[in-house]
Amino acid sequence: MDNRISDLIIMLSTGITQRRLYFDDHPRVRELGSDFSAALRLMLADRGETGFFFGIHDDKFIYQGRYLVGPSIAGRPLLDLAGLLGCGGFLFRAALEADEAAAFFTMAASLKENTARLSESGALLLSHGIRNIELSPHHREGIQRDQECRDRPAIDPGLIQFDLQHLDDYQVGDDDQVRADLSRELSPLLPIFQNLYETVSSNNSHISCDQPVDLGQTGAVSAALLDVSDQQTMDVMNLMRYPDYDSYTVGHSVRVATLALALGRQAGWPEDLLPVLATAGLMHDIGKARVPDEILYKPERLTPEELRQAEMHAALGARILLAQGDAHPLVIAGAWGHHIRHDGGGYPQVPDWVRFSPVASLIQVCDVFEALTAARPYKPPMSPREAFSLMLRDHTAFDPVYLQALVAAVGLYPVGSEVRLSDGLRAFVVARGPDWGRPVVRVVRDRQGRKLSRRDQYTVDLAQEPMLDIQDFYLVNLPDGQVDGVGSPV
Repeated sequence: MDNRISDLIIMLSTGITQRRLYFDDHPRVRELGSDFSAALRLMLADRGETGFFFGIHDDKFIYQGRYLVGPSIAGRPLLDLAGLLGCGGFLFRAALEADEAAAFFTMAASLKENTARLSESGALLLSHGIRNIELSPHHREGIQRDQECRDRPAIDPGLIQFDLQHLDDYQVGDDDQVRADLSRELSPLLPIFQNLYETVSSNNSHISCDQPVDLGQTGAVSAALLDVSDQQTMDVMNLMRYPDYDSYTVGHSVRVATLALALGRQAGWPEDLLPVLATAGLMHDIGKARVPDEILYKPERLTPEELRQAEMHAALGARILLAQGDAHPLVIAGAWGHHIRHDGGGYPQVPDWVRFSPVASLIQVCDVFEALTAARPYKPPMSPREAFSLMLRDHTAFDPVYLQALVAAVGLYPVGSEVRLSDGLRAFVVARGPDWGRPVVRVVRDRQGRKLSRRDQYTVDLAQEPMLDIQDFYLVNLPDGQVDGVGSPV
């Protein structure tokens, strides 16, 4: 599936969030409107289509009968808007301009109560000058617009490709099947990750507006994460993409929290401290909400003064949490010390007699690994194997106990990744095995690269096949239009 589908939905949700923080003509709101309309036109032109439609079912985004895991996690503002408007999907036409997209963000950010009817929702869009965004009724009511909406043009059914029955038995071809199966299996977990994502986003917004963070809610969503297996959390986060800086910043903290929890379990942390550890991961970058946007989101190398301001986020985060009065000491330590190296370097600078907190060392390992393996807006991701190799070469940067435990907890080959085996066959990773370097794979192509039919595909547990190894690893879900850049080191 075209990655741009997910990117566009996440951009819409980000635009709503930014408009809630800022005013109509704020540069970030205007930029998001312009970026969305340009990306929409480009995608539709490439695909020879006149409109982009996606549906909503069971609090999840659907495209052509398939759940979209990443957008459903990051897109809570847009899902909430659909609930207020009483619609079951959105159609965005190619004629949508930047001003109209920005008006959509304003309308969404200002809507607080449910509209009475879909026709009222349509009139609301028109009152904001929004003519190239159409609302679809809930799909149990059929694709065609109900009788209340005769005042607006009907959505062309040819633009709507949605089949509710496919949510249970959607079949796709060959290479996509593993990811489709995985998305469907993980869909029940989406509410947990939606709450994690929304909690981090809300806390960042509170800090930007000089309001206290909600540590109670943060602790509650951290506790909910304990009920999910480490394998499932890794699988969900492997399906996430970050098309813009805001979704990356929030998603980074969610991924660090899931990694920290998996690492804590692997390293034998006490059960009662695991929720605190997850909270520390969610809150470790809270100080970035006080760093100017032009520094935080700068894609080029920072100047010395900009770097100094960016590095202040660690101390700022600790101060924010201390001011709360009820933050756990380990959460404060994680925010303050997650950029301090195992050899004492990094920042903030501390005297030699200071004893480092183990939670800071643990979060530091997770923070760097996540930054290396996630696709930031200005760089492609590394494979886990490449990331671990790079981290191991810096012999004194990381606590060796935690680094080794993270390798064991995560493994080298994420579920859903494509690999080439030593016998020439191509496969997808479907589960992590007991050996972090030997996962369970499903063979999908023969030695000549020809796709195997579903009935000819088969599963291999590499832990049981000592003569068979992974020869090559292929990154999945690379973002479109990658831009090389040095980027900020923070």
